[in-house]
Amino acid sequence: MRLILMAVLCASVLAGCKKDDSKAGALNVTLAYSGFARGCVTVTATDVDNAANTNSLNVAIPGNTPGSVSVAVYRKKDWGRVLSVTTQLHEVDCSTPALGIPQEKKAQVPVEGSLDVAFVVRANDADGDGYFSSEDAEGVVTGSDCKDGDPSVHPSAEEVCNGKDDNCTLGESDAIDKKTWYEDVDSDGYGSTRVEACVQPAGTVATGGDCNDSDALVRPNRDEFRCDGKDDNCNDMTDEVFDVDGPCTDELKCAGKNACASTPSQTTCVRLPSENPVAWFVDSDGDGFKGQDAGLGCESPVDGGVPQSQDCDESSIYVRNELPEVCDRLDNNCSGVVDEGCTVPDWGTDAGVLGPTDRLNSIALYDQGQKGWIAGPNKLAHLDSSSPGIKEFTDGSCRKSWNAAWAAQDGRVFVVGEDGWLSTRTLAGNEACFTPQVETDKNNTDFNGVFGIDDAAAGATIFAVASNGRIYRWAPPYNEAGNLVEIAQVPANLRAIGGLKSVDSLIAVGNANTGLTAQAYRANSTGTTWAAESLGASDTSFMRGVHVLNAHYAYAAGDNGRVYEWTGGAGWNALPQLPIPNGAPGVPDILDVLSFSKNGIYVVTTANTIAFFNGSAWSTEHTAAQTLRSLDGPKPTRFAAAGDGSTIVNFTAPAPTPP
Repeated sequence: MRLILMAVLCASVLAGCKKDDSKAGALNVTLAYSGFARGCVTVTATDVDNAANTNSLNVAIPGNTPGSVSVAVYRKKDWGRVLSVTTQLHEVDCSTPALGIPQEKKAQVPVEGSLDVAFVVRANDADGDGYFSSEDAEGVVTGSDCKDGDPSVHPSAEEVCNGKDDNCTLGESDAIDKKTWYEDVDSDGYGSTRVEACVQPAGTVATGGDCNDSDALVRPNRDEFRCDGKDDNCNDMTDEVFDVDGPCTDELKCAGKNACASTPSQTTCVRLPSENPVAWFVDSDGDGFKGQDAGLGCESPVDGGVPQSQDCDESSIYVRNELPEVCDRLDNNCSGVVDEGCTVPDWGTDAGVLGPTDRLNSIALYDQGQKGWIAGPNKLAHLDSSSPGIKEFTDGSCRKSWNAAWAAQDGRVFVVGEDGWLSTRTLAGNEACFTPQVETDKNNTDFNGVFGIDDAAAGATIFAVASNGRIYRWAPPYNEAGNLVEIAQVPANLRAIGGLKSVDSLIAVGNANTGLTAQAYRANSTGTTWAAESLGASDTSFMRGVHVLNAHYAYAAGDNGRVYEWTGGAGWNALPQLPIPNGAPGVPDILDVLSFSKNGIYVVTTANTIAFFNGSAWSTEHTAAQTLRSLDGPKPTRFAAAGDGSTIVNFTAPAPTPP
């Protein structure tokens, strides 16, 4: 193949113009090529004397390998005769960049005829894709084909994810079908920053959408687990399961709005500014008026509460707002003043009612205190304020060494004493008493205390406690086998028992065998189990009296002037110790206790006194000629004490004057 490169006269030497007749000589440039089948060679002729005189011709390789192609070069008339001829190879076609270093040869164009100028061009295109191998070889022009054995790999190929660099550029980073991955910084299986790659990069996952890739607990497809003002499950919502700002009621039953709490998984109810909790009051002493503080709230924290106190003393049914004031050492009308407008009456004393040397260990009143029973060693007698005199029962069955008595409201008396003897009778009937004895083989079964749970229809059920810690129940009709049974035993010397109208209200007191300290015992609902309750006593002492005021207050009293108060869930606490009366050698022992209020507690002492506790301090209200051993009475305006010299001391206050 022969081409003509016109170096003279033609406007475009590449267009194949005819030669200038005045210039007959030419250079015959021969291009020998091998190793490739497709490409292009640029042949350039330049005037050596004037580089501005230059022209080029692109010569396409015809496609046979090996082969050659020739180009005729004619000079223009105004050019010099010495020309610089260069050749430069292109891949595929002449539009691609030139490769390698141009080959140059200088030759003088003859006046006539032609001069041969030969060039050899070599490149490797083993796979025939038009791109030369990029591998360096001596004398071979290197091209851009990074894998000259695979016709699908060359610079013009479309890069896809197939494990090879199809276009010989940047590996597979420019593949058109790369997969999408996501950087997972917190390793929770969900990523955030998008990454495209053919092969999964280290530290990436296939699932995105992580809105906080620095916290492994925050990710899509999970429950909103923290109330923290943040989107924990990446669903573009915040705290959606916690009903933030939703209506709520706080612990004081005040209206509010839900808000996140300091504990992230919880909410708290923030009270509305308009909500103002107040104190609420309930009736705990059973007088129908409410004065026991039940706590603060926008609503009552318990059923039946009222927002104003109606009762200044919830330990007593004898004190409440607007109750008439009576002379009983209590502030009955909650005025803040005790016994205003009246004078407390004197004590009445009846000495030697059964004989000047006889001792009364117990007094038990009934019928609103108008009637009663007294008992002592070999003594049992009935009292009746409506008729003069005392009815004493002298039958041998009624004469035992009695230590304690209790009277039912129908007038039946129950007495207990030493050597396991118990007895009962009514005022009616013959002189004999019904007097059983518990098993005598049980050592030291000396009864010291008795209490009954009254039942107007069936009769009272009696509970008696003994020095050996045994506790007995005596049920109606009292005279049959199985009516009198031992129900429990505790490790103590028991001296007294008290209660209300249920078995689980019963409290027995005495001296514990271990440590010999004062101890209380509380019954369960059947009376078969009695739980020990510590009074906190540190000295060796006996509790000798107990009085259960109501379901919330009880009092135990005994040696060394000790009195303990039980207040429901707060347990037992010591009240101020009884002071030493004038002329007494020391702190007297307390033999019995009777309470009508937490501010109205009476005791009888070995100092022959009746002392009174007003809620803060003790006072001596009466001093007898001999020791008083027992207290009983239904109300603070009517009660009595009994003791040595068969002495009875009565307190009776007049009823309030009608307005």
